[in-house]
Amino acid sequence: GKRREYFSSLNCILSYVYMDIYSVVKSLGELEIRSSEDGQTTEEISVQRRYATVLTDEDILKLMEIDIQSVSELAFLSKADATLLLSHLSWDVNDICEQWCADTEKVRESVGLLELDPPSSDDSEFFCRVCGESHPHENFASVSCGHRICTGCWKSHINKIIIQSPAAELNLRLKCPVRVGLYASCTASVGQDVIERFASEQEKSMYDQHLLRSYVDSSKTMKWHLIQGASCAIEFGPDSENSSVSCLRFLRLCWNCREDAHSPVDCTTAANWVQEITVPCPKCQVRVQRNQDNALKMKCLPCNYEFCWCCHADWIVHGEDDLDFYAFSSDQSGEMAADSRYKECYENWKSSELLMVKAEANLQKLNTIVEDLSNSQLPTKPQLKFILEAGLQIIECTRFLKWTYVYGYYLGEDEVGKQNILEQMQEDVKSVLLDKLDDCLKTDLSQLLDGERPTECFNRFRIKLTELTSIARTHCENLIGVIENGLASD
Repeated sequence: GKRREYFSSLNCILSYVYMDIYSVVKSLGELEIRSSEDGQTTEEISVQRRYATVLTDEDILKLMEIDIQSVSELAFLSKADATLLLSHLSWDVNDICEQWCADTEKVRESVGLLELDPPSSDDSEFFCRVCGESHPHENFASVSCGHRICTGCWKSHINKIIIQSPAAELNLRLKCPVRVGLYASCTASVGQDVIERFASEQEKSMYDQHLLRSYVDSSKTMKWHLIQGASCAIEFGPDSENSSVSCLRFLRLCWNCREDAHSPVDCTTAANWVQEITVPCPKCQVRVQRNQDNALKMKCLPCNYEFCWCCHADWIVHGEDDLDFYAFSSDQSGEMAADSRYKECYENWKSSELLMVKAEANLQKLNTIVEDLSNSQLPTKPQLKFILEAGLQIIECTRFLKWTYVYGYYLGEDEVGKQNILEQMQEDVKSVLLDKLDDCLKTDLSQLLDGERPTECFNRFRIKLTELTSIARTHCENLIGVIENGLASD
């Protein structure tokens, strides 16, 4: 219940580049939640989508806090002990509750959360069980085992474990450092309260990141993804069937392989295609697509590094002789580029990609247009949502169409019948998408921008654009169905 309350308070915004909060959309589904930038008002509008959520570190921490509080209240534990329990048992609240109720002692033992009476003493000093020296009584601390350890030994122990241990082994190694036998160490786990007390700021940050990552990695509905240079978690409902999710900031990714969305081809086929048309930049390792004219000179846009497609060397080091040699070598080794099927596929792929970039840029313009039209044609922006729906549909269809060319490329050369079916349906999608929907959105809409009050022309435009959007969506869905059916002719 608390998790649902938290998610209802998250801003799921139809956002563009200038906005700060992300939303992720699952294929073609149900509702979009829009909210004002100040977060004060929300309204629901139908855009035929279902949402997942891009979570920042702060969002994840709030979800963690909800789970920690739940376990703490159920098991009558401190938050530090509840965190230990969760981090050792995969952050599964329901499973932990069942195990705890079934056999509390067994759970405590497996986690290293011992239940011992701490030794009492009125002495002004204590004997550290690690360094073997006496210290003032106020300078000791112990975990659930009760072993008294001085401040210096705790700091040294925590520093060594957090700095030197792989993140996956932190839970195994963050134990009380006291030896209880010739070869055995104490099994009591070190909790977040001890970390907070004795660790440096760097070590605290590393431990917090460990908890954060373990929370996401243990989840069945969350995955990490790199968004605009920042690592974020994406939470996607477990009932989702489609592996493709998309961000309204135009990021679209595959839930399974975390690369760009590639429906209708599978992850392996998509990876093979990307390998064929790209080469890793020698400087930053970002994969760079080869120029459409097969030129040897490559430029990585993220880092501006220029290099040779064939040898990956810095372009500046090439002399004229080198260029002649590599030009010849490229002709001999680039059999794939000389293949007519490959060239046709790549040209269609690249053309669709460019159209998608233009459609994404146009969607930002549409947002401004909707603002203007809300002052003249219809009283509220939700009533103009059909314009944004059309812009989003063009992006979705173009992206899907791009990957259908790859699907067709990997069909067998003897599967002529399937290739013909696919090509005909691709032409149908292009006809609706480019010749009708895109033209209506650009040409017809531009003629209405000067109107100062609602007009009958605008009503006709709304009906026409809504119908074309629906037709484009239907064409894509039909093509998906035919592909899933193996491009059967009947």
